[in-house]
Amino acid sequence: MELSPGQLSKEIADVLRENLLVDVDSAEEDLLASGTLDSLTLVQLLVGLEQRFSITIPLERLEIDDFRSITSIAHLVQQQMRDSQAGVVRLEVSAAEGRGNHTYSALAAPLADGGETQS
Repeated sequence: MELSPGQLSKEIADVLRENLLVDVDSAEEDLLASGTLDSLTLVQLLVGLEQRFSITIPLERLEIDDFRSITSIAHLVQQQMRDSQAGVVRLEVSAAEGRGNHTYSALAAPLADGGETQS
């Protein structure tokens, strides 16, 4: 079930309140500039988000800007929920010779033979 943006923002505010014991005035408040989030509270927030929404947020997927505000966190959570429901696997691959990172997405599908190989 997909939550509306308002419901998702409320749920994230609840996670912040329950896990970090902070109330955020606005969904657009900069949580990093205000000092609400630091390295320790970010880890606590990640655990709370993963538990609340039954998602896994891979560390290599994290971008600091994803945690600027409740709104940006909601976008991250929503994307992870969609990926999880669709069975999408994201792979981060570093390009050779320092040309940057590329993200590839693929649908995870069960093997036709149930995962068994035939010899």
